Amino acid sequence: MAQEAAQWPPEETLSLWKREQARLKARVVDRDTEAWQRDPAFSGLRRVGGVDVSFVKGDSVRACASLVVLSYPELEFCLQVAKQNGSSLPSACQPFRCWKQLRAP
Repeated sequence: MAQEAAQWPPEETLSLWKREQARLKARVVDRDTEAWQRDPAFSGLRRVGGVDVSFVKGDSVRACASLVVLSYPELEFCLQVAKQNGSSLPSACQPFRCWKQLRAP
């Protein structure tokens, strides 16, 4: 099994990932659309978040995705959502579907 984990994903999976990346790229907004974005004090901004997707070391298929949300400007913890998959990355990236929500201790 360890030998299988070190192999690249099948071409079909890579193709799916490339299509998903292109779809997401087309949705990127590269200009300010909200009033708080034009305000130097960011008035009106209430939450900030960060996302990370990491592959399990030595495994090109299994991945872990996490989202963390903080209040703004206090930067207090609000929410963490995490998902580890075992088949293909795009299934881990479906917005909050079947994701386990973890609260701060």
